[in-house]
Amino acid sequence: MKNCIFVAERMDVKLKCMKKLFLYLPLLLLGTSCIQEEPLNAEADILTCVVKNEQGKVDINIKGDALVSNTRVMALALPRINLKKLAPEFTITPGATIEPASGTVLDFSQPQKYTVTSQDGNWEKVYMVSVDTSEITTNYQFELYETPKKYEVFYEEVPTEAGTIKQYIWASGNPGFALTGVASSPKEFPTISVDEGYQGKGLKLVTKSTGLFGETVKMPIAAGNLFIGSFDVGNAMKEPLKATLFGLPFGKKPVKFKGRYVYKRGAPFIIKNSSGDKQEVPGREDIGDIYAVLYDAENGSLNGENVLSSDRIIALARVDNMKVTDANTPVSSEVYEKFEISFDYDSYRGTCPFVEEKSKAYRYNLAVVFTSSRDGAYFAGALGSTLYVDDVEVICE
Repeated sequence: MKNCIFVAERMDVKLKCMKKLFLYLPLLLLGTSCIQEEPLNAEADILTCVVKNEQGKVDINIKGDALVSNTRVMALALPRINLKKLAPEFTITPGATIEPASGTVLDFSQPQKYTVTSQDGNWEKVYMVSVDTSEITTNYQFELYETPKKYEVFYEEVPTEAGTIKQYIWASGNPGFALTGVASSPKEFPTISVDEGYQGKGLKLVTKSTGLFGETVKMPIAAGNLFIGSFDVGNAMKEPLKATLFGLPFGKKPVKFKGRYVYKRGAPFIIKNSSGDKQEVPGREDIGDIYAVLYDAENGSLNGENVLSSDRIIALARVDNMKVTDANTPVSSEVYEKFEISFDYDSYRGTCPFVEEKSKAYRYNLAVVFTSSRDGAYFAGALGSTLYVDDVEVICE
């Protein structure tokens, strides 16, 4: 009898266990399904580009690294390159596809169109890929811009034997500011073109609030900026200082940096405190920044962390003691301040001297940088601080 009771008890336990198993089985299957069916990647970006020849080897006529921006890829090259048979290879976001395929031999005497499709198939991004055999221009009037997205994109025009081409050497933080949703029109972005230049149009940079979105992600302000180089919007939220890549290959020795500016100081001064929150700093005053830097680019581009501190800097020209114009003064050619600065090579001679052979081989990069708040990269600056810039030139030997 005891044995019968023991057997019955064991069967009852088994039945209870089976009931529990059937109860939790759908949940287990659901959990397994979720693990197996992870959402496909929705990004469709070109991350890097290496220009190769038709034999599949890196073309020795390419100057430095290709410049990858939001919808463009530009490689600078020596005039002797064979543009008609180049095979650029791309790295793209995981799972995405690109058409034409990476490594396809094409004629780059004219820009070529590439379409990147996301892994989930729902998104496409069109890039124009060009190989430019002209030198980057050194005279900047800020007359030319386009509005392909929500914001303005500045470019230069360069005459060539085949006609005038557009040179997209400028980048700004506008793509990052677009993520905040604060601006409803192109003229509400931090970096814009204005009619109040020294001559004709000019550049206007304004330090702005990034609104609720910016405060949530601990990036409370955005300084207006424009620089030669590229802005990696995909890295803007994770590592903002590394998202700004300064400079392009340059084969001359710059000696002077000159131009015109108007600077109006805003208020209040905002910082990101140790907790990452927005904080006003009474009494602290903002100042803008204008500089040009030549550096050794063999180990890659300098970024927001090291563009003014790297031991690869060869020479620097920077506007110090910037004059502040009263905020109520109308902007006209009469109020523009003139600057003319020599590139300082002596301060960097011991760490990274200028070598003519490396310069001629385009191993150096030149960056020209403007911002409405000197510490804007660290999310520190006064709201409303405004820098107007025009008639800028880098003079070379």
